[in-house]
Amino acid sequence: MLLVKEVTKKFGGVVALDSVSINFDSKGLTGIIGPNGSGKTTLLNVITGLVKPDRGVVILNGRDITNTPIHERVKMGLTRSFQFPKYFPKFTVKENIALAVGEERAMEALSLVGLAQKANTPAKKLTMYDLRRLEIARILALKPKYALLDEPLSGLSYEESISLIKLLRELTQLNISFIVVEHKLTILFKYADRIVLMASGRVLAEGAPEQIVENKDLIKIIGL
Repeated sequence: MLLVKEVTKKFGGVVALDSVSINFDSKGLTGIIGPNGSGKTTLLNVITGLVKPDRGVVILNGRDITNTPIHERVKMGLTRSFQFPKYFPKFTVKENIALAVGEERAMEALSLVGLAQKANTPAKKLTMYDLRRLEIARILALKPKYALLDEPLSGLSYEESISLIKLLRELTQLNISFIVVEHKLTILFKYADRIVLMASGRVLAEGAPEQIVENKDLIKIIGL
């Protein structure tokens, strides 16, 4: 179980997160949506340890990890990606992962995302779609329980976005919980198990996609 409890974070006079509490399931795909500045990325940063909250706690499997170092959270099964893929352009696809976990686990992860045939390709030659898959493979190689993804569909065509979100759905069968911040709402609503709507640093609503869509007031906020 991953629990964010009454978390508040301020940057100067700006309240990025305002007493946010969310309980994330142990598997499935949760979409976090909301207008720019609603606190979505700050929430990911607090959960993964890049930012410390001013108040509140983050609990993973019953343990308070609010002050736990990032590398320890990774060992506990908590991983993330960023809006812009991070990789070593001069290294091969396999080397980008094997540096941390070894070749065997690297190839296993690449096979899961359909990149095994490009293992020896320099990463700088990959398309954005392949770079997104490379980053997911990097996460899979760490054997996560929770994978937090910040706009994984950014920079992809509609067809590529559909392909990638379907891949995430398939990977949930490995008992991984994907927590996805995304602006491509039509796609996200079709494939997510659960939606969390944020605005002005608060959680306005959470539930199954069809529940959110049925609320006309919420639809106005998210622009569907």
